[in-house]
Amino acid sequence: MRISKLNPDKTPNTIFADIQKKKVAENACNSSGLRWIKDVVLGKRNDSTFRAVVVGDPYLELSEIGIPCHIAESLHVSEYVNRQNLEKLLYCCELRLLEKGAIKVCRKGSSINLFKKEDLRIGDQFYRPLCDGDKVLINRPPSIHQHSMIALTVRVLPISSVVCINPLCCSPFRGDFDGDCLHGYIPQSVSARVELNELVALDRQLFNGQSGRNLLSLSEDSLTAAYLLMEDGVLLDVYQMQQLQMLCNKGLAPPGIVKAPSSKSSFWSGKQLFSMLLPSDFGYSFSSDGVVVSDGELLSSFEASGWLRDSDCNVFQSLVEHFQGKSLNFLFAAQNVLCEWLSMIGFSVSLSDLYLSSDSYARKNMIEEILYGLQDAEKACDFKQLLLDCYCDFLSGNHEESENSMIVDADNLNNERQISAALSQASVDAFRHVFRNIQSLADKYACTDNTFLAMNKAGSKSSLVRLAQHSMCLGMQNSLVRLSYRLPRHLSCSAWNSEKGLDSIQKYSGTLKSVQSYIPCAVVKSSFLTGLNPLECFVHSVATRASGFSENADVPGTLTRRLMFFMRDLFAAYDGTVRNLYGNQLIQFSYDIEENSSCDQNLKEYAIGGEPVGALSASAVSEAGYSALDQPVSLLETSPLLNLKNVLECGSRKKKGDQSVTLFLSEKVGKQRHGFEYAALEVKNYLERLFFSKIVSTVMIIFTPHDSRSLEKGCPWVCHFHLDKEILTRRNLKVDSIIDSLYQRYYSQRKELKVSFTNLKISSKKCSGYSAVKEGDDTFVDNKEDSDDCITVTVVENSENPIQLVSVRDLMIPFFLGTTIKGFMDIKKVDILWNNQSKVTNSYSGSSGELYLRVTVASDGNTGRFWGVLVNHCHKIMQIIDWPRSHPDSISYISSAFGIDVAWQYYYKSLASAICDTGKSILPKHLRLLANSLSASGEFVGLNAKGMALQREHASVSSPFVQACFSNPGRSFIKAAKSGITDNLRGSLDALAWGNCPSLGTSGLFDIIYSEKGYEVAKSVDVYKLLEASFDKPNNKIGIYSHNNSSDKCGSEFRHKNGYAFKEGKQWKNIVRNFVTVNDIQKLTIASRCILNKYAIDELISEFDRSTMLRVLNFHPRRSEKLGIGPQDIKVGWHPKFTDSRCFHIVRTDGTVEDFSYRKCILGALEIVDPKMSKIQKKKWSGRDDTNSMRVQA
Repeated sequence: MRISKLNPDKTPNTIFADIQKKKVAENACNSSGLRWIKDVVLGKRNDSTFRAVVVGDPYLELSEIGIPCHIAESLHVSEYVNRQNLEKLLYCCELRLLEKGAIKVCRKGSSINLFKKEDLRIGDQFYRPLCDGDKVLINRPPSIHQHSMIALTVRVLPISSVVCINPLCCSPFRGDFDGDCLHGYIPQSVSARVELNELVALDRQLFNGQSGRNLLSLSEDSLTAAYLLMEDGVLLDVYQMQQLQMLCNKGLAPPGIVKAPSSKSSFWSGKQLFSMLLPSDFGYSFSSDGVVVSDGELLSSFEASGWLRDSDCNVFQSLVEHFQGKSLNFLFAAQNVLCEWLSMIGFSVSLSDLYLSSDSYARKNMIEEILYGLQDAEKACDFKQLLLDCYCDFLSGNHEESENSMIVDADNLNNERQISAALSQASVDAFRHVFRNIQSLADKYACTDNTFLAMNKAGSKSSLVRLAQHSMCLGMQNSLVRLSYRLPRHLSCSAWNSEKGLDSIQKYSGTLKSVQSYIPCAVVKSSFLTGLNPLECFVHSVATRASGFSENADVPGTLTRRLMFFMRDLFAAYDGTVRNLYGNQLIQFSYDIEENSSCDQNLKEYAIGGEPVGALSASAVSEAGYSALDQPVSLLETSPLLNLKNVLECGSRKKKGDQSVTLFLSEKVGKQRHGFEYAALEVKNYLERLFFSKIVSTVMIIFTPHDSRSLEKGCPWVCHFHLDKEILTRRNLKVDSIIDSLYQRYYSQRKELKVSFTNLKISSKKCSGYSAVKEGDDTFVDNKEDSDDCITVTVVENSENPIQLVSVRDLMIPFFLGTTIKGFMDIKKVDILWNNQSKVTNSYSGSSGELYLRVTVASDGNTGRFWGVLVNHCHKIMQIIDWPRSHPDSISYISSAFGIDVAWQYYYKSLASAICDTGKSILPKHLRLLANSLSASGEFVGLNAKGMALQREHASVSSPFVQACFSNPGRSFIKAAKSGITDNLRGSLDALAWGNCPSLGTSGLFDIIYSEKGYEVAKSVDVYKLLEASFDKPNNKIGIYSHNNSSDKCGSEFRHKNGYAFKEGKQWKNIVRNFVTVNDIQKLTIASRCILNKYAIDELISEFDRSTMLRVLNFHPRRSEKLGIGPQDIKVGWHPKFTDSRCFHIVRTDGTVEDFSYRKCILGALEIVDPKMSKIQKKKWSGRDDTNSMRVQA
């Protein structure tokens, strides 16, 4: 392998040097050889693939993909010739011979040409064209989450250039039909086809592994149709119902309204039509929308459509839970019926829907209300801006008139908010609060049949802001980035020209304020319907169109790549733990689902041994990052994407830089009115450092001659520091305390440097800010009427060398101005912030958050030391702060100060909060695994190459190939070669790069453990014995497969057997459905009745009959209660309650006796296999009194 390709910056070849100069601005991975690694080593090419633009076809089944004929003919599927497929392949071979004259087959490892179909032999590998029913793997790049790859069934269509899928399948692919492309991969081996069917087929991905909800649901047209169908007053006549009933799975229900005997007067409601789409034995309820479904019939529902959308506990999620793969048929039928009904009634969008109002008079009233609302919003912006600190003097009346006095008017407020980000943020928040009321006018004035509002209420189009911009007004437009110009208050060309002209005059006269950048924001009162003037159009383009998407487009991809390098080799072991392929290190003791999670019943009830759980968790988190890309980065709001990036990379240690600490307030201060506000201000004033320069208004050096009467000889240059009265009053500062702080700084510096300092005399006095010296007189005159507090510093000379003016000006004045007179020197800033996701006990009454403080501490590079320094500083305000909840904001410092457990909890909560901000819902197990993988070495490592190297070093594992693929391949390979390191290629990336199967999933490793007892393989297996073996008998001893080291969260019903961790009840029911039929249950019924009448009272039954009744007893609802500690014998006796009825009695090993009803067992079996037959049988037995058999009471 050439080093020049891995390290092009070190190659002596001048050609590579020229290329390197041209690519200085490109990504760093190109210069270090990563591009060569990706393209040559890791990149794989295959001819059995295709790429095409996708379009929608609602008539395709959900698991189908339509492929054009010419593409299907050019794609080949490898198939071995055998007796079963010989006739089919001979027909295909004949067609290929007619088309090309010869065919290629692989025989005994070599490729040969055949010219006759009779030459095709059994065992040949024949490459046939793609045809209906074949499975192909489909994905839409980038494949960012678990369900972005789905195996679909091919359906060859007479179309050209595009492929087709059902519109409901767009959600897992994260695509639409605006030019998106799909990639397809044709499996060439039997094992690959089996994996597609068993792992990534659509019926195997019914639940979203990221959120736990159903993967597919109604969307777009079908969702809108379902919402409209649920409205009151929707009626369908007999002709419409007959047409729609052909697409339903159920028969035509009786009409809900019959006016006359004539069939033309019969009508069905929309709820009745929707009920025909549901299974007969389906029950469902959604209390928030008032939805109740009983036995497949929709009994009630409100106007809301939350139960139809892709939300928690929606109706399709319940269908998937109860009917698994059959739910796809219900969803497909619902889509066909709803779209057909929507086509019948007609649903289209026109300009009249944008007009909203029914007539011009109503439109005029709406515009007037909008203008009044915009005026209220602008006033709210100005009022919120005036409440900030810079305008407090103006509002309180303490403002003094001067040449530089503050001018408070609308134009000045508009200019100020475009300079300060804080002012702009406050104004935008105030405007948004009022603008929501303006948006509500759409419901007030719009017609009842407005299609835009119908789609918005249905959830298929959820942006009411877009409708308001098109029909009402654009509202506040604020730029996402700083610009070099500001905008006038009223957006018009004349106002723009006036603004520019005024700037030119001020610039010429020298009165223009020097501002480098602005945050343009303005209110656009027009809408797209009425039209925008040139300046309004320009402002909208700058504010809305100039998104920060391009600046952070590479962030999700980078996060995905790093997460995959850290987590792709984590797998679920057969003992229930999560381990790493490198060295089999233990990462997590159990990979399970929380009991209180809503998805506990949704996902698979067992974790397959060898499952790549690390890759699934990494893709779930990275997909949330991709979804946050459409949320632009703004100066006024925190970007969810960048916030997630900061959380994921918080393990990276920074050697230098300030550190921040979060302080929460104690619950005790909330007992008083506004207690949290006063406490936050008290902590801020106590901790935040205040420099002497911040309270000094004027600094003067005044020549003061030496007084001959004084014994001390002083320097004539006296420093006068005039103090600001307003700041002294606001910060509650005393002149004596300021002098003490100056003396303390002077003495500490003198002691620290250990040099001889001149003596200083610091005193206070009252003097005028405009003091002067009379002409011809050396006497200093003070103006007593307008005097300020002044601190003077005089140098007491003790040597013959006088102090020069330059020394006083350049040394002494900066020294004292940099003195901290209040607070602490190492605490740079204290911010009072609001937390929306706080504990309920600490939140305000009626509020969803609380105040907290962010303290910025100057770090000295010593890990964790600053936390102790801060705690020592807070000894006077200990009672105000909630110390158990307060913490440093860096994971590494939390770990150093409190331990890894506290750091793990903080990281988990921060990660969950960041994911929530992106608008995505992720299962807690993914977040736990990510936190555990980054802290597996006992401390959190950074999400970078250095962090991976630290983890590998801690685990004593060498993996130079993976580290080279991650970052700096040239350096990694050279370092490994010099050290003589051997790479065993244990990871999945290593194996795939060198043509091996990774030790994950179906290729995962497992151990065969020898048991001394051994097991004998029977010649034939009875299905009932198989069912009986599925239960853990009380006298069976749990061996090596017991779940002894699993978490208690699993509960006692979980066991690890044969590589699976499954829930006993549901796993057994699946076995019953697969192996037991209704005929088998009927045979058991007859056998049980015969055995009951065959024996005398208190007579023990035979061994053969005993095994039969034990199989029957397996289906009893209270089987464990009946068996007790274990069965010993079974006999026939009288029932304890019905003395004239026979029943079976089980004799336990401890001598106790318990009766049981075989009819109860039969009904339990029928309830699992065929619930409808169970109801019929129960009615049959309850209507007949058989004295020779047991009543169904026990």
